Amino acid sequence: MSDETALYGTGLDIGDVDGNGWLDLAVSNGNDMALAPNLVYLNQGGTLPTTASWVSSDARFSGHCQLADLDDDGYPELMVCNYITSDWGPAQVQVYDNVEGVLELLPSWESPADIHTFRASFGDPDGDGDLDLAVATGEAYNGFLEPNLVFFNVDGRLEAVASWSAATTDASYDAKFVDYDGDGDQDLAFLGGGAGGRVTIYENTDGVLATTPSYMTSETDNGNTFDFDDLDADGRLDLVVGFNSQLQGSGNFAAYVTAGGDLPTSPTWRSDFSGYASAVVCADLDGRDGPDLVTGGWWEPVRIYLNDGNGGFAATPDWQTAPAWESVVENICFADLDEGRTRGESALIPAGTTLFQLPHRHLQGIDWLWLGDIELGPEAWCGSLRDGWISLAAPAEIPILVEYRVSDSLDLAISNWDDATFVFHNLMTTAAPTTTPAAVPAEVRAWPNPFNPRTTFGLRLAVDVASARLRVYDLRGRLIETLHDGPLTAGEHRMVWQPRAVPSGVYLYRLDGGGQVVTGKVVLAK
Repeated sequence: MSDETALYGTGLDIGDVDGNGWLDLAVSNGNDMALAPNLVYLNQGGTLPTTASWVSSDARFSGHCQLADLDDDGYPELMVCNYITSDWGPAQVQVYDNVEGVLELLPSWESPADIHTFRASFGDPDGDGDLDLAVATGEAYNGFLEPNLVFFNVDGRLEAVASWSAATTDASYDAKFVDYDGDGDQDLAFLGGGAGGRVTIYENTDGVLATTPSYMTSETDNGNTFDFDDLDADGRLDLVVGFNSQLQGSGNFAAYVTAGGDLPTSPTWRSDFSGYASAVVCADLDGRDGPDLVTGGWWEPVRIYLNDGNGGFAATPDWQTAPAWESVVENICFADLDEGRTRGESALIPAGTTLFQLPHRHLQGIDWLWLGDIELGPEAWCGSLRDGWISLAAPAEIPILVEYRVSDSLDLAISNWDDATFVFHNLMTTAAPTTTPAAVPAEVRAWPNPFNPRTTFGLRLAVDVASARLRVYDLRGRLIETLHDGPLTAGEHRMVWQPRAVPSGVYLYRLDGGGQVVTGKVVLAK
């Protein structure tokens, strides 16, 4: 739990701000209640400090935030939405630049100060391999209806004036880029609030977003937050929404499940709960039956509805926090903050593909993209840890290998409007992965880890390998040292790494051999 308790915490996101390999926590504050600064808690070897490590020099009425690498330097910038100014006037979106792991204290980019915006989201609708920003605009309580916007990324910086604008106006409270029709490019979804709120989706055709929606929910309701995931494993993305009972809203949590067809326009499931519903997030917490639904509310417990394996949920939650932890939940994020059960995964992006959905969401990190033996730098792609997608600047003629990290024990972090920011550590033992290899052709482990001054890599090979390479990289993908490059016989091998003139930090190792790739992480702690 954070020491900061009176800042009206609203936005929350997770990413590696300082580049030390551990996931950090960013919080934006103020809401519609008070001027407040924004905060970052830098993860120190698996432990978050209780006092913020970074505090912005400005104070605003801020809504939500997001971490994203806009300039392809390997360090994420911090984007913050500002909801209002004094007397409920219009505000703006801001970006704090990240220079080699240090966020600037004042934003270096600001949108025109003529919108109300509670939430914005990054994606790559034009398919050029860098992140663009969709902004949900408007303010339902006082009837400020405004057009939603997209600011495109030009040479690592967002354009000064949005070059895409919706043809209609509303009061939207959430935005997300999502390929809802499965055609290989990112469409743009918004969630409207107030008595006339709807979910609207603007179709993307060959990198060009329509300005009028192709999808719209049939019922109006006061939307607060939404999420997309494949709940029923039919290959199509489903929709979940938190509707708030203020402003004539139903107050339900609702799901729209495709069941092998198009996204329905009316809910296929509603919760028994009705009230001040807020955050909704899909995440597979028990390792079985697909993504579960995690929800928050205002002065409510966190509730978890477990997936029944067919994209359905019980009307009442399967788990919820104790009454002492009822709070005004604004946002929920998942990550293994202490890396208790992190493991490596890999996937192949098919040749000719630009947008690719990984089999997992809520990633610990995306480590490498390999085009044959060539590593693709950050200028060649962009992606999302939360939503698990990758977008390439250009399609490749051969498949691209993606190596990334996930966890079987996701912790739950919550931004809280009326109390501290807090984390629930995951104590649940999840089911084994659904697919396991019949035999392990190669294994690598390092001990000690963390280490100083040396660590030993233990390699175990099931078969002889004619050519094997064990290499160590820094977190920006730069080769630090090659420990072996040549044949290896089946059995056990040991290789010592004693780095010199290398700073403390997290380093990634990669073993290539016999058509297999094994990756992992070691920590040098001087």
